[in-house]
Amino acid sequence: MNPFRISSRIVPAGTIASGAPPPDPARLRVPVAVPWCVVHRSEDGVVEVEQRADAPLRAVRFALAGSGLLGLSLPRTVYPGERVRAVLRGGSADRAGTAPDAMLVLRWFQPDGTELLWPIAL
Repeated sequence: MNPFRISSRIVPAGTIASGAPPPDPARLRVPVAVPWCVVHRSEDGVVEVEQRADAPLRAVRFALAGSGLLGLSLPRTVYPGERVRAVLRGGSADRAGTAPDAMLVLRWFQPDGTELLWPIAL
Protein backbone atom coordinates (compact mmCIF):
# COMPACT_ATOMS: atom_id res chain seq x y z
CA MET A 1 0.00 0.00 0.00
CA ASN A 2 1.25 3.46 -0.91
CA PRO A 3 1.90 5.50 2.30
CA PHE A 4 0.65 8.73 0.70
CA ARG A 5 -0.54 10.14 -2.58
CA ILE A 6 -0.57 13.46 -4.37
CA SER A 7 -3.77 14.54 -6.06
CA SER A 8 -4.09 17.43 -8.47
CA ARG A 9 -6.92 19.04 -10.38
CA ILE A 10 -7.35 21.68 -13.04
CA VAL A 11 -8.81 25.06 -12.09
CA PRO A 12 -10.47 26.23 -15.35
CA ALA A 13 -9.43 29.52 -16.90
CA GLY A 14 -11.86 31.99 -18.47
CA THR A 15 -10.69 31.08 -21.95
CA ILE A 16 -8.74 28.07 -23.08
CA ALA A 17 -6.31 28.58 -25.95
CA SER A 18 -6.11 25.87 -28.59
CA GLY A 19 -3.31 24.78 -30.86
CA ALA A 20 0.40 24.95 -30.28
CA PRO A 21 3.00 27.01 -32.09
CA PRO A 22 5.42 25.14 -34.35
CA PRO A 23 8.57 23.86 -32.64
CA ASP A 24 11.43 26.35 -32.46
CA PRO A 25 14.83 24.57 -32.50
CA ALA A 26 16.55 27.77 -31.31
CA ARG A 27 14.67 27.50 -28.00
CA LEU A 28 16.62 24.37 -27.16
CA ARG A 29 19.83 26.39 -26.95
CA VAL A 30 18.65 29.29 -24.79
CA PRO A 31 17.35 29.50 -21.23
CA VAL A 32 13.62 28.96 -20.92
CA ALA A 33 11.52 31.11 -18.60
CA VAL A 34 9.55 29.06 -16.09
CA PRO A 35 5.92 29.26 -17.26
CA TRP A 36 4.51 28.72 -13.76
CA CYS A 37 3.78 30.91 -10.77
CA VAL A 38 2.92 29.69 -7.27
CA VAL A 39 -0.37 31.47 -6.52
CA HIS A 40 -1.39 29.68 -3.32
CA ARG A 41 0.36 27.76 -0.59
CA SER A 42 -1.02 26.60 2.74
CA GLU A 43 0.29 25.10 5.97
CA ASP A 44 -1.73 21.92 5.40
CA GLY A 45 0.08 20.82 2.22
CA VAL A 46 -1.74 22.64 -0.60
CA VAL A 47 0.31 24.20 -3.39
CA GLU A 48 -1.42 25.82 -6.38
CA VAL A 49 0.45 26.94 -9.49
CA GLU A 50 -0.80 28.92 -12.50
CA GLN A 51 0.28 28.13 -16.06
CA ARG A 52 1.52 31.34 -17.75
CA ALA A 53 2.87 30.04 -21.07
CA ASP A 54 1.35 30.88 -24.45
CA ALA A 55 0.48 27.27 -25.30
CA PRO A 56 -0.73 24.11 -23.57
CA LEU A 57 1.84 22.18 -21.56
CA ARG A 58 1.56 18.40 -21.77
CA ALA A 59 2.15 15.58 -19.28
CA VAL A 60 2.23 18.01 -16.34
CA ARG A 61 2.73 16.17 -13.07
CA PHE A 62 3.97 16.71 -9.54
CA ALA A 63 6.49 14.52 -7.74
CA LEU A 64 7.14 14.72 -4.00
CA ALA A 65 10.30 13.16 -2.62
CA GLY A 66 11.27 13.21 1.02
CA SER A 67 12.20 10.95 3.90
CA GLY A 68 12.73 8.02 1.54
CA LEU A 69 9.26 8.27 -0.05
CA LEU A 70 8.20 9.20 -3.58
CA GLY A 71 4.70 10.22 -4.65
CA LEU A 72 3.53 11.11 -8.16
CA SER A 73 0.37 12.78 -9.46
CA LEU A 74 -1.25 11.67 -12.71
CA PRO A 75 -0.07 13.56 -15.81
CA ARG A 76 -2.41 16.04 -17.46
CA THR A 77 -2.49 18.82 -20.07
CA VAL A 78 -2.65 22.34 -18.62
CA TYR A 79 -3.74 25.31 -20.74
CA PRO A 80 -2.66 28.95 -20.36
CA GLY A 81 -4.36 30.58 -17.37
CA GLU A 82 -5.33 27.28 -15.76
CA ARG A 83 -4.16 26.42 -12.29
CA VAL A 84 -3.09 23.07 -10.92
CA ARG A 85 -3.55 22.40 -7.22
CA ALA A 86 -1.44 19.74 -5.55
CA VAL A 87 -2.60 18.40 -2.19
CA LEU A 88 -0.45 16.08 -0.10
CA ARG A 89 -2.60 13.42 1.60
CA GLY A 90 -2.18 10.15 3.38
CA GLY A 91 -0.58 8.65 6.46
CA SER A 92 3.01 9.57 5.60
CA ALA A 93 2.37 12.85 3.76
CA ASP A 94 3.27 15.01 6.78
CA ARG A 95 6.50 13.13 7.33
CA ALA A 96 7.49 13.28 3.65
CA GLY A 97 6.44 16.92 3.16
CA THR A 98 8.28 18.23 6.21
CA ALA A 99 11.42 16.10 5.91
CA PRO A 100 14.70 18.01 5.56
CA ASP A 101 15.23 16.37 2.15
CA ALA A 102 11.67 17.12 0.91
CA MET A 103 11.29 18.42 -2.63
CA LEU A 104 8.16 19.04 -4.71
CA VAL A 105 9.00 18.96 -8.40
CA LEU A 106 6.73 20.09 -11.24
CA ARG A 107 7.47 18.27 -14.52
CA TRP A 108 6.05 19.09 -17.96
CA PHE A 109 6.68 18.93 -21.70
CA GLN A 110 6.92 22.08 -23.80
CA PRO A 111 4.94 22.20 -27.09
CA ASP A 112 8.17 21.23 -28.93
CA GLY A 113 8.53 18.07 -26.79
CA THR A 114 11.27 19.34 -24.47
CA GLU A 115 10.88 17.99 -20.92
CA LEU A 116 11.41 20.53 -18.13
CA LEU A 117 11.48 20.27 -14.32
CA TRP A 118 10.90 22.99 -11.70
CA PRO A 119 11.54 22.41 -7.99
CA ILE A 120 9.13 24.13 -5.60
CA ALA A 121 10.21 24.76 -2.02
CA LEU A 122 7.79 23.43 0.57
